Amino acid sequence: VRGEGGRSQRVREVGVLGGSAVREARRRRKAQREFRNLLEAGRDAMVSSDSVGDIALVNAQAVRMFGYQREAMVGHKVEMLIPQRLRNAHAGHRDHYFTGPKVREMGAGLELSGRRKDGSEFPIEISLSPLETDDGMFATAAVRDITDRKLAERTLTEYARTLEASNVQLE
Repeated sequence: VRGEGGRSQRVREVGVLGGSAVREARRRRKAQREFRNLLEAGRDAMVSSDSVGDIALVNAQAVRMFGYQREAMVGHKVEMLIPQRLRNAHAGHRDHYFTGPKVREMGAGLELSGRRKDGSEFPIEISLSPLETDDGMFATAAVRDITDRKLAERTLTEYARTLEASNVQLE
């Protein structure tokens, strides 16, 4: 399209910028798909929430672990996944985390509990990672149900007590 001085140059510049924007949008969508695929492939439940505790993202393992549909979690407070008696304390921990977000390793010596949709509680371990996005800072939690490990620990403890009592009787 040729016209008055420089018009075809402006059309070309707009076309180049438009093409660049389309390529960037495709790259961003591809990166988002890859991130979602990575989340879904993990063995742990993944729950990502913003600084006010609104859940932004969950994976299929979180759906199975907590018993809620994805839509029932996303957009709601993360405290819905925590026993009632611990919710107020959790809000304070969350606020503190976002003042200086850093990776917290799985376990980290804390006794934690999750709450399923049916109200049942179960022992969990959580690792936290900060995730900076265009929409702000998020905390991404990898959540692991440790019920089986806790049962095994209890069984071993009981066995050790029984063995100790037996040794005392033998002496």
